[in-house]
Amino acid sequence: MNLAVAGLLALTLGACATVPAPRPLNPQANAHAIAARRLDDPGLGAAELRLGLSGNAKVPWTPDRMVVAGWYFNPALTQAHAAAARAAADAVLSAQRANPTLELSPEKVFSGLAGTSPWTVGVALLLPLLHPGEAAARRDVAAAESQSARDQEALAVWHSRVQTLAALREVLLARRAQALAQVVAQDDAEYLAAVQRRVAAGEDGRGARLAAQLDAQRAASDLATRRAQRVAAEHALAAAVGVPETALNAVTLDWPGLESPPEPAALPPEALAKDAAWNRLDLAALLARYRAAAAQLRLAAGRRYPTTSVAPGYLYDQGQRKFTFGINVELPLFHGAGARIRAAAAARDEAAAAVTARQALILNQLDATRAAYAERYAAWQSMAAAAATAKKTAVRAAAMRKAGQASHLAELTAQVASATAALAAQDALSATLNALARLEDALQRPLWPGSKLPSVPAANAISASSDSGSPGAIDVDEF
Repeated sequence: MNLAVAGLLALTLGACATVPAPRPLNPQANAHAIAARRLDDPGLGAAELRLGLSGNAKVPWTPDRMVVAGWYFNPALTQAHAAAARAAADAVLSAQRANPTLELSPEKVFSGLAGTSPWTVGVALLLPLLHPGEAAARRDVAAAESQSARDQEALAVWHSRVQTLAALREVLLARRAQALAQVVAQDDAEYLAAVQRRVAAGEDGRGARLAAQLDAQRAASDLATRRAQRVAAEHALAAAVGVPETALNAVTLDWPGLESPPEPAALPPEALAKDAAWNRLDLAALLARYRAAAAQLRLAAGRRYPTTSVAPGYLYDQGQRKFTFGINVELPLFHGAGARIRAAAAARDEAAAAVTARQALILNQLDATRAAYAERYAAWQSMAAAAATAKKTAVRAAAMRKAGQASHLAELTAQVASATAALAAQDALSATLNALARLEDALQRPLWPGSKLPSVPAANAISASSDSGSPGAIDVDEF
């Protein structure tokens, strides 16, 4: 009977597992909380201070500050954190071995009683035995799957940084481009007015006026496009950070040295290739999946031996007390372990091929993005030099007109050329910075600008947002 008492005690303890309290989700309250987010949030300020940043919402928001704001607010990171926690829990679950089973078999004799008691009561504990190497393989599977989940969360944090910096860069560049396009539109309008006056005076033909009108209309259309791009960039920045667009209206955005990207020669190709081919976060996740697949193969290999369980027990047989011992052995009559082993081996080979394919893709991406950055940088330098020359020409034309050595139309022509060249140089800079961002993303580590922050904080460095939409805080002690 002691065995029965132990079994009942085990059942009682199993029922004592803690169940989390219900967490009802209120979409309406969630939406209100998200709409109320601001960059002067006290929690965000405290997190910034712990990271050595300003923490003052009135101070210009630099790249580092915007990245921390994205880490703090972005709901995609909350989702990534929850997914990593679920994957880690699933890994622990898969590492668990089967529990023993308690068997209770009472019998009562109704007729032909031969003994002193009509009862026969049997109690047995069915204990499944592990296959060879099963315990170690299960632990390896759990460890690899947990590591893969952490790598996926770290990759989400990296993507948040990339998206935030790209959106901030686009906002600042779009604002500058709009300002330059405004100058071009004004200069083209002034030039059109001057040409119209000359046509009215008979000094120019109607063809010159038509050409000037087309240029002015083209400049006005380009200005409208630049405004739309600026608005879209500001909304994209708000989405990347995880705040409403109105939260950006009251802050000053800044990027020191935005017009000074590094020269391509300052980026050593061999070191970049090694970093990318060995240390990228998505590659680390694939390697963890390969280790999990290899452990699954070892687990399948142990199934070559029949599944066996032992069942020690106690039997009360009409007044007689007996000790029993049973053995359950799986009979491989319909199939053996060969199919399971072949499937596990195929999964391992697929995981290995995925790693090799990703490394090849990384190296190709690195070569392509490095070459593209070098070309864009050279084109920007050339256009910047042309814009500087055009500006000098415009200054010289203004001085000559003031001295009576050039006409007003010649001065306006030089101004239009200078403004157009400045806008083209700005576009070339934008293309250069975008190419550098693609190179940085191919490496998955920061290249530029310099940062006080880690490229990817630890997996538990960012606590998830609550269901009410209020953001979580950054645990900077984990960096």
